[in-house]
Amino acid sequence: MNNINLGYNYEHGIGVEKDVHKAFIYYQESAEMGHANGTFSVGYCYHYGIGVDKDEHKAFIYYQKSAEMGHVGGTDNVGYCYEYGFGVEKDENKA
Repeated sequence: MNNINLGYNYEHGIGVEKDVHKAFIYYQESAEMGHANGTFSVGYCYHYGIGVDKDEHKAFIYYQKSAEMGHVGGTDNVGYCYEYGFGVEKDENKA
């Protein structure tokens, strides 16, 4: 099973006891293996403080990495970050 799936299961308590910190760890391992979904999920965790302290700038960095890997959600969230100045200086042209 891919670490992204394990992360999702731990985040939502599917077949295992819910543990958002373990979810974050599995997402991070998936990102380190070069998976776009895992990279996006790490950004999402930083965005909403799921299993890790909320950090807007780190969320932006991981969204940007996932966008560069072709993840559509990452691309969308990079635009959101630039539009609203979330974790990065607001820039409507880049948005």
